[in-house]
Amino acid sequence: MTDWYRRKTWTKTDEEEYFAKLGRARKDSRAQYLRVQAIELIETKDKNLLSVSETLLNKILKDYPENRIEKSQTYNLLGEIYKLREEYNTALEYFQKSLDIEKEFPNVVTTAYLNFSEAVIRAEKTELYDKVENLLTEKLNEDTLIFPVQNYIMYSVMIVIAEYKRNFEQAKIYEELAGKYAKTQTNSLWNPNKNKIGVVKEKVKWLDKLVGRK
Repeated sequence: MTDWYRRKTWTKTDEEEYFAKLGRARKDSRAQYLRVQAIELIETKDKNLLSVSETLLNKILKDYPENRIEKSQTYNLLGEIYKLREEYNTALEYFQKSLDIEKEFPNVVTTAYLNFSEAVIRAEKTELYDKVENLLTEKLNEDTLIFPVQNYIMYSVMIVIAEYKRNFEQAKIYEELAGKYAKTQTNSLWNPNKNKIGVVKEKVKWLDKLVGRK
């Protein structure tokens, strides 16, 4: 049976049942339940359900403004919604808000750095290429766990920037690294039951096409 906060539909009955159970949940868990439900609806990519997700996420910001962990993730998810709508300017504003919170509170980490970078490339905002390059270089130099899929995307984005700057030798190096991580089938987690987490299961087609990768 699906958890009450992981619905893939949002009928009137769904809405009524969800909020009835949310009202009975512990107050300090409600923001998380709102975020998880929003993620489930975002994953459908249905435009109507994206609007529902946006409403749920804005409820987090309104009702739980002091929750820093949820706030960063909420802004990142709002950015994802607008990225799916191809409204990249708004998406970038939300991703930047998420990044700003993470800068202030380093223990809060989301995928905003990846989403911001992808949105810049998709929107062809070349004036932000230096910022993306610095952001990804900083991330790659961090002594933290980075999954193969994240490296694959980061190096692919770096290829686009390097080619735009006509730094073709560097682009070639990035291409080799992106290809390496695209084929990597394990991560660096010690737990053998989790060593498939974060591997590239499906390539980012628009990004591969952009860098001329078949």
